[in-house]
Amino acid sequence: MKLKYKFTLIITITLIFLGLSLNISVRKILKDNMENSITNSLKEVMKSTRESIKYTLSVRDYVLKDKALAQEANYLIEYISLNYESSLEICDVNGELLSSNIDTSPVEFKNNLPEVKDGKTIVNIKYTNNNLTGVLSYPLIINKSYIGIINLTKDYTPLLIDYKKATTTLTLIEILLIIFIFIISYRLIKKITDPVEILTSASKKLGEGNYDININTNGNDEISILSKEFINMKSKIQEQILDIEREKEKVEKLAISRKIFFDTVTHELKTPLTSIIGYSEMILENVVDDESFKLHAINRIHSESERLNKLVLEIIKISKGLSSINDTYENIDISELIEQIISDLNIKATKYTLTINSNIKSKTINIKPNKIKEVLINVIDNAIKYSIKDSTIYVNSYIVDNLYNIEIINFTEAPIPDEVYQHIFEPFIKSMLSTDEYSTGLGLYLCNEIIKDHGGSISLENGKKIKVIISLPIST
Repeated sequence: MKLKYKFTLIITITLIFLGLSLNISVRKILKDNMENSITNSLKEVMKSTRESIKYTLSVRDYVLKDKALAQEANYLIEYISLNYESSLEICDVNGELLSSNIDTSPVEFKNNLPEVKDGKTIVNIKYTNNNLTGVLSYPLIINKSYIGIINLTKDYTPLLIDYKKATTTLTLIEILLIIFIFIISYRLIKKITDPVEILTSASKKLGEGNYDININTNGNDEISILSKEFINMKSKIQEQILDIEREKEKVEKLAISRKIFFDTVTHELKTPLTSIIGYSEMILENVVDDESFKLHAINRIHSESERLNKLVLEIIKISKGLSSINDTYENIDISELIEQIISDLNIKATKYTLTINSNIKSKTINIKPNKIKEVLINVIDNAIKYSIKDSTIYVNSYIVDNLYNIEIINFTEAPIPDEVYQHIFEPFIKSMLSTDEYSTGLGLYLCNEIIKDHGGSISLENGKKIKVIISLPIST
C-alpha cells in the first residue's frame, strides 16, 4: 500500500474514533446536565408543594392533620396541578390513595413506596418513546408529623426535544468538521507524498543512469529542501562521473606519456654514457698526452655523470610520486619545517642576490615531513631560479576554513608562457625560457601528486608576480 493511502486510512480511522468519542462524551454531559436540571426542578416543586399543603392545612385549622389531608386532597391536587403544571396523587401514610388526577399511576409510585415510608424522597426520570417525564415521590411531614405521601409527575418533553436538537446539531457539526479535517489532511498528505513519489521515481531513473531529471524545488519547506538537495546530489554525481572520465583520460594520457618518457630516458641515458665511456677509454689508453685535453675530458666526464645522476634521481622521484609509499604521516609543527627550508635555501638565494622574507604561522598538522619538504624545496628553488635579480621572495602562511595555506611569491621578467601554464602540473612540462638544461619538467607534477596524497591542493597564479598557494588540511 502506498504511503499516501496508509496515512489517509490512519487519519480517517483516527478522526472517526475521535468523533465518536467526542459525540458520546458530549451526549453524556448534555444528558447528565438535563437530568440534573430535572432533578433540581422536582426538588423545587417538592419544597413549594410541601409549603402550599402546610399553609392550606394551617389556614383550615384542622386538629388532626392526616384527616385534614384526606378532606383537602381534591383541592390540593387541583391547586398543585394548576400552579406547577403537573399531575399527582395524594396517599395516606400507608400508601392508600386519597385523591388523584392521574389516569394510570406509574409503576415507580408503587416501587418507591417502601423507601418513602422510611422518610426518603425519590426522584425518577422516565423515558417513554419521545416523551420525558419526571417522577417524584416524597413523604408529607408537617410539624414533625408524618401525615401522608405525595406522588407527582411532571412532563419535561420540551427539555428532551432541546436535548435531541442539540445532539443532532452537534453530530452534524462533528461530521462536517471531520469531513473538513479529512479534506485538509488529505491535501497536506498529498502535498507531502506527491513530491516523495516524484523523488522515488527520480531516484530510480538516477539509478538507471538517466540524469535528465527535473524536479520542482520552489518553496522553503522540508520537501522543497530535500528536492533541492536531491538535484544537488544528482549534479554532484554527474560531476563525479565527468571527473572519473577525465581522470580516466588523464591515466590514459599518463600511460602514453610514461611510454614516451621511458623511450626518451633510454635515449638520454645513452648520450651521457657514450661520452663518459668515450672520454674514459681515451684516458685509460693514453690516446692523447695533452694535459689540457685530459683536464677537459675529466670535466666532461664529471658533468655528464652529474647529468646522468640527476636523470636517475628524477626517475626515482616520479616512481615514488606515483606509488606514494615509504614515508609515514607525523604530527609536527609545520612552521619549524618551513623555517628550516628557508634557512637552507637562503644561501642559494644570496648567491643570486635575492632575499627571502617570511611570515609563518605556527600550527601542528599531520603530514609526511619528507614529502612536504620536497615540495617546498622544489617550489622555493623555482622561485630562486626565475626571480628578477635583487628582488624579494615572500613565503607566508595563514589558516582559512580548516586549511593551512602556504604561499610563495616571486617576481619574474615575464609571465610563464600560456602553453606551458595551461599544463603546468602535468609531467614533462618545461618552459623554453628555462636555463636549467638538466630539468626534465617533473618537479611541479611531483609536487601536485604529493599534495593530492595529503588531501590538499596546489595552485599557481601566473603573471610577472608568480604566486604558488599550497593548501593542506589541518585535521585528517
